[in-house]
Amino acid sequence: MHGEETAVGIVVLDPTAEEEAETRPLAPRRGSLNGLRVGFLDNSKERADEILKRLQELLTERYEFAETIWRRKAFYTKKAPDELLGAIARSCDVVVTAVGG
Repeated sequence: MHGEETAVGIVVLDPTAEEEAETRPLAPRRGSLNGLRVGFLDNSKERADEILKRLQELLTERYEFAETIWRRKAFYTKKAPDELLGAIARSCDVVVTAVGG
């Protein structure tokens, strides 16, 4: 954090980071979801589960999943624990997440 002193002696703090965000490439895309293990990660925010359930319904009309795996973050305000992310990455071919509101 850095600040500037104004003419009247008030210090104004600027809480914005001066770092640039890390750029990452997109994950490889699958041509079809047929036969895949599809994970749904609920971020625990209000109605995120409803969004994901509806999306699952729409996707199962078009694709035949080998398996559907559901996981839920404990708190929407916190990053998903590495253990949860690792477990879902190992058990799923693709993962869909939603942010409720």
